[in-house]
Amino acid sequence: MSMSSYFAQAESLDAANPLAPARQLFDLPSDQRYFLGNSLGPLTHAAREAVNQAVNAEWKTGLVRTWHDGDWFSLATATGNRIAHIIGAPSGSVIAGDSTSIALFKVLSAAAQKNATPTRNVLLCDINNFPTDRYVARSVADLFHLHYKECAVSEMATHFNDNVAVATASMIDFRSSEIHDVASVTAAAHAVGALVVWDLAHATGIIPCDVERHGIDFAVGCGYKYINGGPGAPAFMYVAPHLVNDVQQPIPGWFGHDAPFAFEDTYRPAQGIARFSSGTTNVLSMKALHGALEVFEKFPISSIRAGSIALGDYFIAGFDEHLSSSGFSLGSPRNSGARGGHVALLHDRAQELTEELIGDGFIVDFRPPNVIRIALSPLFLRFDDVAALIGRLSDAT
Repeated sequence: MSMSSYFAQAESLDAANPLAPARQLFDLPSDQRYFLGNSLGPLTHAAREAVNQAVNAEWKTGLVRTWHDGDWFSLATATGNRIAHIIGAPSGSVIAGDSTSIALFKVLSAAAQKNATPTRNVLLCDINNFPTDRYVARSVADLFHLHYKECAVSEMATHFNDNVAVATASMIDFRSSEIHDVASVTAAAHAVGALVVWDLAHATGIIPCDVERHGIDFAVGCGYKYINGGPGAPAFMYVAPHLVNDVQQPIPGWFGHDAPFAFEDTYRPAQGIARFSSGTTNVLSMKALHGALEVFEKFPISSIRAGSIALGDYFIAGFDEHLSSSGFSLGSPRNSGARGGHVALLHDRAQELTEELIGDGFIVDFRPPNVIRIALSPLFLRFDDVAALIGRLSDAT
């Protein structure tokens, strides 16, 4: 297919795209094509309006009364419920707050305290996990006197035995975009009595996570990637309803207390997922996240997944025709069912090319040693954007 035909196909696909109206919900720079929704989602008009309301009305006028007269006190739970809708979790099973690292520390600690014994004393971690996840997992293993072991997610089932207390992995590999088999890994863990903690950071908002259907025990995720909550947006924690009242998290704070304003001398954890809160809700950042999540009330995750697959397949078709003989290779699965929301493009000059692309208004990123990550977020990207990127890459070498 010639480049002109490829661009013509983009025009046709954009005209028929059912997600096209979603782009109007975002405030996008006109001089950039943004392929980094897997790192920092762009600003939505709703997020800006939510923060403006919080600053100019609630904080300015309501002042401290807004904790009780407004929605600040319930904001972490309400935001959690919007996320629950996206990840396939029951209402009341997700709480928003903290950073992803702290959220992971909390749920891994809860799982270890719940399940570890003198003989069930192994914490198993995805060897290709995001570095922070591995740092946190090692720390939890040290704190609970567990043996720390790593393996590939595809090999976890062969490592599960009666000695494994907890396993942790990411649903989507942050480099390759490979989707791991959450259902089978979780089932294999449960068969030997282990608990599993899944990191949904690169999955939430781009693919269905189906945490309840997969029987997931614990999960965490990021608020600022595909769900567009803003830089440093609150993370979230999910705990299966049948476990939540039987586990303890390691940072008890007044917002996780059963009666926060009773100011009791002793800690009594709240019932349900609220017990995983600790300190005071970061209202301004939580407002931005809560507002940004409105887009997912208008466009279901199944449609978003279909749109992402279509963009990814279109990119790969362009790769095959225009890039595959120019020193580029694919570092992501070709099979769309096994590929998450981004495509890893490999090249010996990946870092240099990334800098050149950014300079030309194509916002991608580099991951060592040779990966250009290209996120295909269908709520705001067009097929025309993908065609333009393929055209620019075809001129790069």
